[in-house]
Amino acid sequence: MRKTLVLAVIGALAAGAMVGGATIAMAQGDPIKERQENRKQTAAAMRAIKGIIDAKGATSAAVEQAAKLKTLELAFVKLFPAGSDKGETKALPAIWTDMAGFQAASKAADAAYDQLAVAAGSGDMAALTAAFGATGKTCGACHDKFRAKPKT
Repeated sequence: MRKTLVLAVIGALAAGAMVGGATIAMAQGDPIKERQENRKQTAAAMRAIKGIIDAKGATSAAVEQAAKLKTLELAFVKLFPAGSDKGETKALPAIWTDMAGFQAASKAADAAYDQLAVAAGSGDMAALTAAFGATGKTCGACHDKFRAKPKT
């Protein structure tokens, strides 16, 4: 049973990588627009997982969303070439002055998405809920340092 679960999670992650890669290719050419589209898709995947948790649905439905998050993150960290700090962006200068820190934050998010996928594949709603909360904290830590606060 456990081996089947692990294989299912790995398969979903691989499928998500293929689907996500095609999705991300939509806005090529403008890194700011690509980043914005990437984060819109990330927010949609997080909302989908939250919906599964709130509805107390089958946790396995969140595996695909976790795989999508992982794929989006792998693309996102590469969308910050020199000079893409100008324009309509919420990215803070800290991304370019502390690229190693930004990449470390991205790796932390990637690891959180892995844990989210495993929890989703486990069938345990409490594990999914906990992993979702931990993922949110990981995302928030990156936002605190590398993303401008919304204007109120």
